[in-house]
Amino acid sequence: PTVWWAGWPLVARGARSLVSLRFNMFTLIGIGAGAAYLFSVASVVAPGLVPETFHDHGRPPVYFESAAMITTLVLLGQVLELRARRKTGDAIRQLLSLSPPQARRIVNGIESDVPLDQVRVGDRLRVRPGEKVPVDGRVVDGRSQVSEALVTGEPLPVEKSVGDSLIGGTLNEGGTLVM
Repeated sequence: PTVWWAGWPLVARGARSLVSLRFNMFTLIGIGAGAAYLFSVASVVAPGLVPETFHDHGRPPVYFESAAMITTLVLLGQVLELRARRKTGDAIRQLLSLSPPQARRIVNGIESDVPLDQVRVGDRLRVRPGEKVPVDGRVVDGRSQVSEALVTGEPLPVEKSVGDSLIGGTLNEGGTLVM
């Protein structure tokens, strides 16, 4: 049951890789577990087919446990990989949720809040104290300290002034930046 029922997805993927001649990890797993299982079946059903030199205490060896362990460990690895991928996806979604939904755009000296998807390269944006930096850019006016801990892990705020790049973070009190 372990090899043929629980491990059926592994067997199917291994068979597909053999048919398509695109060998991968599942080819190796399928061949290894399949060989161990089929040799064991042959040893039980027709022990005379196995040469005497391979016999252990007068009986041919069986590898059912090995085939089951290979299958079990690979399935466990697949579960752990899927779990890690889900956690990675969740972490990326959380990072994306950290950006503000709007930016304060300056056009002809007039400031207005616009959705983030309307911000284009070359737009001038004002970031006020306590606000999150909406997009990556370069400071063209102003001076302030920016907490970049969520992006870089740096615990202390970093001083930003004209010409410095901004990669995210939150402005501390004490200044505004135009980017």
